[in-house]
Order: sequence, then C-alpha cells, then structure tokens
Amino acid sequence: MDNKFSIGVDIVSIERIRDILTSSRRNRFLSKIFSPKEIDDASSRHSEAQFFAGRFAAKEAFKKASSNEGFLPSYSFKSIEIFNHKNGKPRINAPNCQNVELSISHDGNYAIAFCVSSL
Repeated sequence: MDNKFSIGVDIVSIERIRDILTSSRRNRFLSKIFSPKEIDDASSRHSEAQFFAGRFAAKEAFKKASSNEGFLPSYSFKSIEIFNHKNGKPRINAPNCQNVELSISHDGNYAIAFCVSSL
C-alpha cells in the first residue's frame, strides 16, 4: 500500500503581525483568526507578536496541507486551534483532523510553519 502525504508551509513577518496588534485592527484580527484559548496563551509568552505570527503561519500551513481534493474539508481559521502538547510540540485541534504533524520556528523577523498530513 502506498503512503501518500500532503504538505503545507507558510512564512509570516512578525513585524506585520506586530503592526496589526498595535493598531485599531487588533481586536478584529484576534477574534477572526484565534480561539479564546490561543489569545489567552499569548499573554504568557515573551513576544505576543512572535506567538501570533507562528500560530497564524501554522494555521495557513495546515489549510494548505488539508486542501487536497477528497481529503479534509476547507477550514476557517477559528476552527483550527494550535496548542502545545505537554512536551512542547505544537499540535492541531480541528474537526476531522488526524495524522497531522506540525512544526513552527522563528528566526529574526519571521515565523515559519510546516505541516504534513498523511492521506
């Protein structure tokens, strides 16, 4: 039996997210993209902008990995929740989500996420 995989990757400028978070668009952006738990988790992080940039990249990467025809349905940003397993590894909570691996990284002014789903 052949194993098939679907991948998604996304990169986000942390400065772009910082600009949104310090503008009048902040509340609309947060409520449209992130769950209450994700918003609460950001308060305990060193850099709120870095945290949200990584989570946004992860959601985009997951949407790309799950967009193959016949695989998972199209997701809204709010239906995808990114959280950390107790070992620190990022995980995805979304409807019908299984067999998905996720990695998030930050360097300089960028956050990147890579997602692999087995079909």
